[in-house]
Amino acid sequence: MGGSLEFMTQTSPISTSADPATGLFDVKRLAALLDVRPATIRTLRARGKLPNPTSNDINGGAVWASEIVESFMTAKEGYESGVTPHPALPPIIDLFAGCGGMSLGFQLEHFDILAGYDNWKPAIETYNHNNLGHEAKTLDLGDVDLTIAELDHHRLPDGSFPAIIGGPPCQDFSSAGNRVEGDRADLTEKFAEVVTHFMPPFFVMENVSRAAGAGAYNRALSIMEDAGYVVVKKVLNAAYCGVPQSRKRLIAFGSLDPAHASSVLNFWETQISDEPMTVRDWFGERLDTEYYYRHPRSYARRGVFSVDEPSPTIRGVNRPIPSGYPGHKGDPVPVADVRPLTTAERAEIQTFPAGFAFVGSKTDAEQMIGNAVPVRLGKFIAESVSFAYGFETAE
Repeated sequence: MGGSLEFMTQTSPISTSADPATGLFDVKRLAALLDVRPATIRTLRARGKLPNPTSNDINGGAVWASEIVESFMTAKEGYESGVTPHPALPPIIDLFAGCGGMSLGFQLEHFDILAGYDNWKPAIETYNHNNLGHEAKTLDLGDVDLTIAELDHHRLPDGSFPAIIGGPPCQDFSSAGNRVEGDRADLTEKFAEVVTHFMPPFFVMENVSRAAGAGAYNRALSIMEDAGYVVVKKVLNAAYCGVPQSRKRLIAFGSLDPAHASSVLNFWETQISDEPMTVRDWFGERLDTEYYYRHPRSYARRGVFSVDEPSPTIRGVNRPIPSGYPGHKGDPVPVADVRPLTTAERAEIQTFPAGFAFVGSKTDAEQMIGNAVPVRLGKFIAESVSFAYGFETAE
């Protein structure tokens, strides 16, 4: 997570490095990056002009994770100066944004995120608390007329509209027995109605893999295809996209330019990793355990996992080890020898940067983490889109 960071301005690149041993920026390193005196960092923090530190007391002072600094610098150079980070890339609106996983992933790829929208207060408060450089707002996205009225002010000077990304809620598709679509399953169709009203240059829609067989999902795609979008879709396993977690998500990309759609699909098929990322690959030796417990949906499944494999899918609950856990033949070690992951560790497995803070109760935090698009999966998707637009980052 550490290493060199480069940020392009209108004049010249800024290059600096996190501490090579920790991947963190201390006050002096951050001050050098911002071209201010170290004392000014304290003033900026007091005024709320800097993101929250990853820790307030490492070697006697505050430190910031590299990804927090990179996101902040992207926002600072793009949003505060009125210059988008990469003008060749369309600006973006994030619907069903949750606490900001997809937004942050696209922002790390230097897209200009104009706003995020969701209808869950703790997620919106978390999104805004982390100071991503733009505002998230509460909005009932199930009300199409209200949503259109709210979003209309994002029209660009030439009358066009920003790109739209989002993940209509995935819990509305049941995988038990015959598939049953929940009352909110038509949010995918309402997402499609909003897209086709504004006709952005492209859209990205994220959902659980089993949504591919749901009527509402396929009706949504038909609505957008009938409007003129060329749509490609693929189930991506986050473990092959830079995330230490086996998490399969159905990603649909639609563009008014057929070449862009073809390029994005080609990227998905050729640029995924040959090997899955393991928990150890991400954390190194920072975890104090070789094995950990993740509560299974039923005791027919194992509950103990090694750090030398990808994590199972992070869900919205984090249960302690129950006294009645019977063990499983697939457990690599006895359950007595392991512990569950902490909330912070689970957030890192979702590839949120270490300084990302969750607002609300512990239950709210666990739900936000489990619901989120992993940041690095969002970044992989964003890379595929920027590649289609002919732009490649220097990272």
